[in-house]
Amino acid sequence: MIDESTSDEALEPAEAKTDEPVEESATEPKPKDPVRKWTVIVLISMAVLLGWYLLADRFTPYTTQARLHALVVPVAPLISGLVEEVYVTNNQKVEAGDPLFRLNTDTYELILAAAEANLESARQAVGVSVANVAAAEASVKAAEAGRIRAEQDAVRMRSIRAEDPGAISERRLQYAEATLAAAIANVEAAEANSEKARQDLGRLGEQNVRILQAQVAIADAKLNIDRSMVYAPDNGVVTNVRLNIGNFAGAGQAQMTFISTDNLWVQADFTENNLGHIEPGNTVQILFDALPGRLLEGTVRGTGYGVDVDSATLGELPTIENDTNWLREAQRFPVLVDVDTGNVRELGVRVGSQATVTVYTGERPTLNTIARLRMRIASYLSYAY
Repeated sequence: MIDESTSDEALEPAEAKTDEPVEESATEPKPKDPVRKWTVIVLISMAVLLGWYLLADRFTPYTTQARLHALVVPVAPLISGLVEEVYVTNNQKVEAGDPLFRLNTDTYELILAAAEANLESARQAVGVSVANVAAAEASVKAAEAGRIRAEQDAVRMRSIRAEDPGAISERRLQYAEATLAAAIANVEAAEANSEKARQDLGRLGEQNVRILQAQVAIADAKLNIDRSMVYAPDNGVVTNVRLNIGNFAGAGQAQMTFISTDNLWVQADFTENNLGHIEPGNTVQILFDALPGRLLEGTVRGTGYGVDVDSATLGELPTIENDTNWLREAQRFPVLVDVDTGNVRELGVRVGSQATVTVYTGERPTLNTIARLRMRIASYLSYAY
């Protein structure tokens, strides 16, 4: 038989072994709350993003409100006439001096012929005036000779009568005095006619006023004939062509639009709080919607000094718009960005194309790297929209 005391001692260690795990499980730490963990992560991430946004808004400003601009010139003739030839088509590339269209010159050629006839007539009139001056000067000489004779006769008769009153009658002496007075008057009249003839003549030769006027009329007619041909003002593209052979083109009325491709720039509209560190010469990265996946470089040319905020015309009262929004809409100002004109032209970017722009206002490696990464991601996303 088995001793009961021995069996009790054998059971005690077993009971002790079963009690030890119970004490260890009671001292294990509680698991961490995952909600709290992720809340902290989200708050820290938001704080970091907010800080980055505030810094990037100042030092690497970014905008999607940007477009490619160029000098746009309405092409209009300086004279009126019927269109006789059209040398270009819509959206055709042209170089400086290329003919665009030509107007009929029949009317201006008639005006030129009339002006040339007037020049010949003016020269003939000058010849007549020269002859008139010569005749007037001859009349002055003849009148002066008559005055001299009359004066000599009057002096002789006065001398004779003074020596012998009976030799010459009083009546004859009075007649001689009257003849002298008439001769003097004839001289004055002849001199006045001579002066008038010289005034009518004016300058001699090609410097005569009438000849100069006729020459100016000829030059004007020739200029109008030359103006019948309209040329491209610079290298670029003609678009919006609205004329055909036989159309009447009025002076000063645009018949097509010329876009210069030698002077291109991007206008990027930034909010006021973006402008604090933007200066001429800052490096700019440009993403055109027309060139997805491709980033171009540029430099800041300058910032617009003002924008139109009052549409009221002179003499009218201003219109006040009540803004009930909590957040006021930010005012934007244009920043002009110079681009590589040749590169943009070769890539086929059209004037008016939309773009995304980032300005790098200084050497800030971290912010600049993040901004360039953002632009690179945007360039890939531009394939989809």
